[in-house]
Amino acid sequence: FDVVIPSMPGYGFSGKPTQTGWDPIRIAKAWTVLMKRLGYNRFVAQGGDWGALITEQMALMAPPELIAIHTNMPATIPPEIVKA
Repeated sequence: FDVVIPSMPGYGFSGKPTQTGWDPIRIAKAWTVLMKRLGYNRFVAQGGDWGALITEQMALMAPPELIAIHTNMPATIPPEIVKA
């Protein structure tokens, strides 16, 4: 198998975006397009920290090529914390 590790726009090896609006939803869409352009017709996504938000968005979009996700930082918050 291959491992593809994209950087979030403006972080790691990625340059700073010239436009605003690079939220987790837009990045998730971009990463799905990236995987398709690289020729993958089946792939999984993994994310932790901010990458977990992007991975979860990819799962919600459910592109047919995405067969599974793994996250080590699920976005669940106890109700008493949400109220605070």
